[in-house]
Amino acid sequence: MHSEKTVSDEEQRVIEYVRDIKGFYTHLIYYIVIISALFAINYLFYPGYIWAVWAAFGWGIGVISHGLSVFEVFSPFSPNWERKQIEKRLGKKL
Repeated sequence: MHSEKTVSDEEQRVIEYVRDIKGFYTHLIYYIVIISALFAINYLFYPGYIWAVWAAFGWGIGVISHGLSVFEVFSPFSPNWERKQIEKRLGKKL
């Protein structure tokens, strides 16, 4: 006998949110590790010019925007926006 557990819409939203948080922290860890390596390479081979700061700055903007979006500090595409777009395209209220 196969038992399937159904997941409510609310549970699905929470699952997706937790996955988004996990994705952000993974992104942040990659940023820290790779930028640290770039600064080490920069220091060892090109100590006269700190070029790694440009990579840190550019990627840092991406990490910050990812965090702001995930933690809903600023998100132009909020769940409310998504719901309105779906309702508009389906022609009915959800």
